[in-house]
Amino acid sequence: MTCPTCKALLHEPQSRFLPFCSERCQWLDLSRWLAEDYRVADPQESPPWPEEEKDG
Repeated sequence: MTCPTCKALLHEPQSRFLPFCSERCQWLDLSRWLAEDYRVADPQESPPWPEEEKDG
């Protein structure tokens, strides 16, 4: 398993910082979320509202 922040190989799979290798990488990841560097994509965009039919 590798750390998602620094890509280091994790030697201790029982680490308390999983999935990170260290507390530093854990904090770096959190700071990126708080700075909105990461975003969760909307799986589906809302469908457009149907246009109202106009009497002509």
